Amino acid sequence: MDVARKIKTKVSAGFKMRGLILRPDASRYLVHVLESVNASELDDIMEKVLDAVEKQPLSSSMIELSVVESAVQDCSQSCDETIENVFNIIGAFDVPRYIYSAERKKFVPISMTSHSAPSLCGLAKDKAELFRERYTILQQRIHRHQLFTPPAIGAAVEEGQNKFQLKTIEALLGSTAKLGEVIVLGMITQLKEGTFFLEDPSGTVRLEMSKAQFHNGLYTESCFVLAEGWYEDSVFHVNGFGFPPTESSSSTRAYYGNLNFFGGPSTTSVKASAKLKQLEEENENAMFVIVSDVWLDNVEVMEKLNMMFSGYALMPPTCFILCGNFSSAPYGKTQIKSLKDSLKALADAICAHPTIHSSCRFVFVPGPEDPGPGTILPRPPLADYITEEFKQRVPFSVFTTNPCRIQYCSQEIVIIREDLVNKMCRNCVRLPNNNLDIPNHFVKTILSQGHLTPLPLYVSPVFWAYDYSLRVYPVPDVIIFADKYDPFSIKNTDCLCVNPGSFPKSGFTFKVYYPSNRTVEDSFELVLRVLSVKRHSVKYIPSDKVTANRNRRPDQYNIRIGLTVTFSLRPYQDGGLRRSTTSGRAPLNLCDDRETDMAEMEDIGDLPAGEEDNDSDDDEDDERLLAWMVDDDMGEEDEEEEAEEEDEQPLDSEASESFELESPPERSGHIAVVDRNIMYVWGGYKNAQNHGFFDLYLPRNEIWIYNMESAVWTKQVAAGNLHTSMSGSCGVCVDGVLYLFGGHHARGNTNKIYRLPLRAPSLVWEEMKDLKGLPPSCKDKLGCWVQKNRLIFFGGYGYAAQGAHQGTFEYDESTSQVWDSPGRGWNNQIHILDLETSTWSQPTTRGNPPSPRAAHACATVGNRGYVFGGRYKNYRLNDLYYIDLDTWEWHEMSVPQQGPVGRSWHSFTPVSPDHIFLFGGFTTDRETLSDAWLYYVSKNEWKPFKHSHAESPRLWHTACSGPDGEVFVFGGCANNLLSHQRAAHSNELLVFNVQPKSLVRFCMEAVLQHRERLSSYWDCLPKHLLHSLKQRMTRVNTLGS
Repeated sequence: MDVARKIKTKVSAGFKMRGLILRPDASRYLVHVLESVNASELDDIMEKVLDAVEKQPLSSSMIELSVVESAVQDCSQSCDETIENVFNIIGAFDVPRYIYSAERKKFVPISMTSHSAPSLCGLAKDKAELFRERYTILQQRIHRHQLFTPPAIGAAVEEGQNKFQLKTIEALLGSTAKLGEVIVLGMITQLKEGTFFLEDPSGTVRLEMSKAQFHNGLYTESCFVLAEGWYEDSVFHVNGFGFPPTESSSSTRAYYGNLNFFGGPSTTSVKASAKLKQLEEENENAMFVIVSDVWLDNVEVMEKLNMMFSGYALMPPTCFILCGNFSSAPYGKTQIKSLKDSLKALADAICAHPTIHSSCRFVFVPGPEDPGPGTILPRPPLADYITEEFKQRVPFSVFTTNPCRIQYCSQEIVIIREDLVNKMCRNCVRLPNNNLDIPNHFVKTILSQGHLTPLPLYVSPVFWAYDYSLRVYPVPDVIIFADKYDPFSIKNTDCLCVNPGSFPKSGFTFKVYYPSNRTVEDSFELVLRVLSVKRHSVKYIPSDKVTANRNRRPDQYNIRIGLTVTFSLRPYQDGGLRRSTTSGRAPLNLCDDRETDMAEMEDIGDLPAGEEDNDSDDDEDDERLLAWMVDDDMGEEDEEEEAEEEDEQPLDSEASESFELESPPERSGHIAVVDRNIMYVWGGYKNAQNHGFFDLYLPRNEIWIYNMESAVWTKQVAAGNLHTSMSGSCGVCVDGVLYLFGGHHARGNTNKIYRLPLRAPSLVWEEMKDLKGLPPSCKDKLGCWVQKNRLIFFGGYGYAAQGAHQGTFEYDESTSQVWDSPGRGWNNQIHILDLETSTWSQPTTRGNPPSPRAAHACATVGNRGYVFGGRYKNYRLNDLYYIDLDTWEWHEMSVPQQGPVGRSWHSFTPVSPDHIFLFGGFTTDRETLSDAWLYYVSKNEWKPFKHSHAESPRLWHTACSGPDGEVFVFGGCANNLLSHQRAAHSNELLVFNVQPKSLVRFCMEAVLQHRERLSSYWDCLPKHLLHSLKQRMTRVNTLGS
């Protein structure tokens, strides 16, 4: 009894400290539960229970028994982890409705409010409430964002000077004076034709936005925006429009606990279930096949579905998600009968494959033209009298609403079948300048609005009282937009947004989602490798994901999709799939044998031994012709003293052309990046034509641009303050901006970083100064990963870091023998540059890191940063590591003996979410390589990739992935760069076809082939297709010249 009395006192005191009062029955229950708890853990468990109570939607400070029971259940994590919660399909009308209470600053269920139960026949107040709730959700989200969170009481002025404050429209209308630098959250409306207004719950104000800048997104009527500008004379003059900042699901749940916003049988969010999370990760074979516009009345579609079922028969997916329209066209009175007959034919096809029939779930989402009550969302499922016979024959089938939700283990998936992209583009206040980025703009808009259809109700009508079912807040794990627009897969705010495209209209493509690693693949990526190209027949093999279940291997089987494509799957001894033959595009000979003259070289001061690279900028205008060279004639008997190793470069002067070239000069050690369908090449070095075996840097102001559609090179001269020419730099492109870090110039290494906006009217280099944090040391031949607006640099060869840097540095003993040298070496340090905060930092990593190295290659796949090979001391490595860019844990992946040999100066290029392409390099035995490999991420397998460039070895080249599945390898050296013979630098462009051509590409080539007959119809094409055709036409016209 004494123990119970002490616990009761502790419980009462704990609740009172938080302003809460327990009812007697709730107190007795909690005391009874805590009596079984170890005394040493009592305080911690009490805190957890109190936190769980506070996260619930409390109606008052008096705590009922039911609230305490729910909190205890939540803390024990014993609830809602039964097998029934592994896979659930949730219709739109079954989604729970929570309403944000501004007074309590919590979401409360509708049962705890004065709102009436929703009805299809909504009232006028439901329409008003629809927009008010959208506004309130965004407002509370914005107020939590760091830019809008008010500074702490007593904080210094400078600590809060970057904070912003939202104004209401009422505050503007009540002012008689001019108000500057105002930010308002409101909805764009057009109360008068041709005149736009901004509206919030407090009023409306007319907008003047002729000079407004629109940030990324599709700005339509009825969407909510953050408008920045000044107010005067009842008009809000807008300088810029932006969308409310997004918020990840984990951030939302940190505020509101484990409320089940998503729906389903679980009383709390499945995100809190450790058992479901574990089950999800362990079930690596799970996959969801997503197909849209399944025209069951179309003979060709049914043939392709039969082939699909045949291909998956020995490895059944978890679920087929089939989206409407289920008829190719409305049939009027006969549509329902036709649809019933089509469903019967589909049932026949499914039953013909017993493993598919017994193992797979089928989810049917109706389209806008399927039988039903109009086009208002959410749309009910197909009527029972249409689907009853099908459900009897295929019991694991569910005909659900549009939109609908799927809960798989701890993942939340939202599906909507609506042609939203075109609707939003047609109703944009102003279209984005870059039409090629429409999917990114679209995804950003949806997630920022927290709603699936941020459009006027006359464009996309909804049932007013059920508008909440179209929310995507908190942000789900996956949103499937079954849209007629071109297929895309985009990740934003930890949400994977997928559009499979129209199955019959996009060459019978579909998407496959893998929940265990949260990746998605195209149907063409499933058959990524080219086996042979014969006029109208293209053979491919699939990704390893298709053979995830090694206990179910076919002897041999084929999937035939489309008239021109055959997928051939052959089992391999270890359970994977092996390609028998490959072919690649013939190399494009872009060499120019004309000689170039000696170059100008900027006089650079000595490099200090300190951390910062203080290359002098004072002599920027004092350029002169230099002819001094560094003699690289070293003793052959001592390899460690070779100054021309990939870790030491005998480069000295900058080359300049005395006349214009039609293609870039040969080079090695350069950088190349891709933005849209354009490849940009900068830097590196080449042979000095008139000076023996010496090498010259390429001009620092010269950018070579390659159009992947027209296959045309052009040269641009960049302005700005780039201090010198270099080789071995690290270059990456992020959102149309080229970032250049490090490198080696005539007097040593650098750690300066520059940016070059590629989409600006003119190219101007900008040095990124005033960066916060501790920068990396001066180095070259390093690698880089890009994730979440961060540049993550790894390894390299250069000077030892000064200061408390994490990681290992290994001196190169040969450099310590060079006079007046601070000594250089290899490192495995990681440095992060956050582009948003302009701050350098270093993560604290876990696991066993790779050894120090340089001249390695890095690749980013999802949230993993891969690194392969590189040189360490006198060895060139063939090890493979990846680091989780979220947890910073290193993982070493085994490389089989029959895999790629150790190498440096190679390329390692991601070509899909599951494949990385390895080409070329330089071995420990000083052999220049021409082999190519494909690394399968999900299976950790290497497979050789056959190609037509076996006679074109390369080292220190660049490789870029193109928009049509090609890899463009440019430049590099074709012989032993360290020998005393002349280096065979190249300017040849090697093209590797590692993915099948898209249907658009096939059509383009057909149109160009018959251009004389079809050119009169070209003007009917969309602008971007017409532009692409003209680009390719330029290529055709120049082939014979």
